[in-house]
Amino acid sequence: MTDPTDRAPLAITYPPDLPVSQRRDDIAAAIRDHQVVIVAGETGSGKTTQLPKILLELGRERIAHTQPRRIAARTIAERVAEELGSELGGLVGYKVRFTDQVGKNTRVTLMTDGILLAALRGDRELKAYDAIIKRSKGSL
Repeated sequence: MTDPTDRAPLAITYPPDLPVSQRRDDIAAAIRDHQVVIVAGETGSGKTTQLPKILLELGRERIAHTQPRRIAARTIAERVAEELGSELGGLVGYKVRFTDQVGKNTRVTLMTDGILLAALRGDRELKAYDAIIKRSKGSL
């Protein structure tokens, strides 16, 4: 896999101490086999930063990843881009109210819930995305 912004090989690595990293194969299999997958885990288990990488490995090209707050969307986009060795706005970017940092080659877009809801106005089936990671603010 390559980062389309610089054509260098994209090396996806996973911190071995994170529970999501340890269950990566199980999560990937669930995503391949089911339209909707719920991943629940403790805070700090790697859900937010590792799930987009699993989706990239599965070949997903247009990933929407929601966060409840603008600062979280920007910060997490920076973190995931750094983990993937990519510039912010390249492979990984963000969209928040009044600003965004995405490019034509962005494959993972962190955004607020409001931005995703606004996208529904023009794209009722969210066809612009082939995967959506929806962060829940509470427990099920």
